Amino acid sequence: MNKKLKTVGILLMLVLIVQLIAGCSSSSSSTAGSNNEPKADDQKGNAAEEQITLRVMDWADSEKHYRDQFIKDFETRHPNIKIEYTLMTSDQFQNTITTAIKSGDAPDLFPIPNGMKLSTAIAGEWIQPLDSYIDDEFKSRFVDGVFVEGATMHDGKIYSIPAFLPLPNTLVFYNKTLFKQAGLDPENPPKTYSEFRAAAEAITKASNGKAYGMIEGGKTIVRWKNPVVDWSALAGSGLNPHSPLSLVTNDASYDSQAVVDVIDLFKGMKDDGSYHPKTLSISAPEARALFGQGQAGFIIQGEWCIGVWTKENPDLDFGVMAPPVPDAGQKGYMPRPNFQPWLSMSSTTKHPEAAALYLKEYYSKDYQSVLVKAGDRFSILKDVNETSAELPQFKQYFDMAMANSRLAPSVEIRNPETAAVFAKYKDPQPGLGDILQGVMAGAIKDVKDPLKFLSNSVNTALDQAIKDAQAEGAKVDKDDFKFTNWSADKDYSAEDYEAIK
Repeated sequence: MNKKLKTVGILLMLVLIVQLIAGCSSSSSSTAGSNNEPKADDQKGNAAEEQITLRVMDWADSEKHYRDQFIKDFETRHPNIKIEYTLMTSDQFQNTITTAIKSGDAPDLFPIPNGMKLSTAIAGEWIQPLDSYIDDEFKSRFVDGVFVEGATMHDGKIYSIPAFLPLPNTLVFYNKTLFKQAGLDPENPPKTYSEFRAAAEAITKASNGKAYGMIEGGKTIVRWKNPVVDWSALAGSGLNPHSPLSLVTNDASYDSQAVVDVIDLFKGMKDDGSYHPKTLSISAPEARALFGQGQAGFIIQGEWCIGVWTKENPDLDFGVMAPPVPDAGQKGYMPRPNFQPWLSMSSTTKHPEAAALYLKEYYSKDYQSVLVKAGDRFSILKDVNETSAELPQFKQYFDMAMANSRLAPSVEIRNPETAAVFAKYKDPQPGLGDILQGVMAGAIKDVKDPLKFLSNSVNTALDQAIKDAQAEGAKVDKDDFKFTNWSADKDYSAEDYEAIK
């Protein structure tokens, strides 16, 4: 009997010990909860469930279909991140982003606006360096020249990533069906100003109001400015996207005969009735859509149109041609830009890690290959263009752009301290695009005086910007804008930069 009681006592003691341990464990958990100190596993779980909204804004309208899918896939991979994407035209973006930054409501990721230097955005504290959020593996994906001081870098830090391999965006697309209807040879597009003007008029007359020789997104100022810069360069103007001065005259020669002749060409086509009547009231994407519907024989655009038309207008039979040159002959080449800044991270973003994750996946070979295969752009990633380009017009555009352009010198690459000049410099208004728009609207009858006034205003504004930068200690001079070893028919190389120092 005593033996049984002893056994029961031992069992009761074991039960009490187990209960005591369980009670202590329960007490410890309760205490940790009351002190808001969850275990490591709980902390990880809570972080994974944190929901954030990442705001992205740009004007890459030709990419929209593919970007929508990219965002959908991104949100599936990262369910705690919601992408709020806002698409605008380039003109809308410029006003909107300035207002948003001033009001403290900037998106997390956005491009540098057209016409703005990287240095200006940095000086205004719009953006921040990316170096803390990207690694060597990410940087090694890109072709040489993407990350260059004065272009996408400042003081040794990366501030922006280009969107694509920069090529002139002023080649001409033409409708082969309308060519045939007008008795024109679709395999032999016009080569000179007079041939181009005559072809546009012939298409207009043959179409009996159903189509016109030419269409443009007349509301989008840059679509007026860019052709004047590039086409006048073919005529020897020396204008380029990297400096307000001509590489030929070392002066703001916007009133040169080469510029006047390009404007006269467009005005002459307008006087002929060759422009689509909606031209001045539509944006560049709207003009591209009407061309895709067969309402115009010519449109001046970039390679991004090719993928859009292939997808949305599969019956459109179109070709690519080089810009026409003066009847007297070609005297130069279109300026091929150096890599231009695009996506940057807001200096006020609350989600830099998420923004960096977006950049890493956006600039992945998987997504960039989609854009090249679709004919949207030429990628800045290694090997992607060679392995992904399929559309014949896309390859044709690349070959034609390279043949008719040369790499232009960059003031900021030559002397990074000129960033201080561009931070002070403001483009005088009305600018080149505004003047041509005014001519096409009939508001400007004689273009010579406005162009002369623009030239003088640019020279004055640049001189003042240089003085202001010097006053703040920048080692800059107007000679930084002169490239005495530049030749219009050659790419400006790294060796040329070294030789001019």
